[in-house]
Amino acid sequence: MIGGVGGSGTRIVAELLKQIGFFMGSKINSANDNMEFANLFFNYNEGTFRNIISNKNITFQKLSKFEQLIFNSDQLKLSNYIGWGWKNPPSHIYLDFLSQYFKNLKYIFVIRNGLDMAYSKNQNQLINWGSFFNVSMPKSPILQPKASLEYWIKANQRAINLGNTLLGERFLVIKYEDLCENPQREINRLINFVDTSLENINIDELCSLIIKPETMGRYKQQDLSIFTKKDIESVRQFGFDIDTKYSS
Repeated sequence: MIGGVGGSGTRIVAELLKQIGFFMGSKINSANDNMEFANLFFNYNEGTFRNIISNKNITFQKLSKFEQLIFNSDQLKLSNYIGWGWKNPPSHIYLDFLSQYFKNLKYIFVIRNGLDMAYSKNQNQLINWGSFFNVSMPKSPILQPKASLEYWIKANQRAINLGNTLLGERFLVIKYEDLCENPQREINRLINFVDTSLENINIDELCSLIIKPETMGRYKQQDLSIFTKKDIESVRQFGFDIDTKYSS
């Protein structure tokens, strides 16, 4: 499945899997989110204790029901899909719980430069699930990027640690910037990860789906004095190059 902090590029990764030949669900919105799975997160924001939240919202019974919805889909039965999966960005919060149910789960985690993410209009995860990471949306909009980056750091650290520990080789991290700059290489990584043949796959057509957004590097237009040196260094530790003239 596919997850990541909202706005990281999970939509295009889900589209790539659809084009490769994977069934991603019968009820999908314009962002390629599987809405049947999204319903499992209804009334999620109840506190910071993962075990309580999981028991109330992502029970094995619900996951079994979701799995049956996938398998019983006429669309899946009547088409020549090579496999199935789904996309739901905040699913990374439940990664440990999902790995217990789906024993062979493969998880694709998409990550994008945290400084660009801090100035994104998409702050849904911070608003809805920030309390899980003890991060809250500040009253002053001036401080919102600071809270957004704090959420980004904590969420990505936790997801990557869990993925590497619980899933190992069944966990793949895709940097959105790498996908935009070198789509052929990253698409090949994706194809190898899902363990499918390159036969009948037009890499050039898949690469044409990748359009570098104008918002990439938007942090360079901002005053980054709101962030500490530790904040900037945390972004670098995820493998992102930050132009030193934009970081105090």
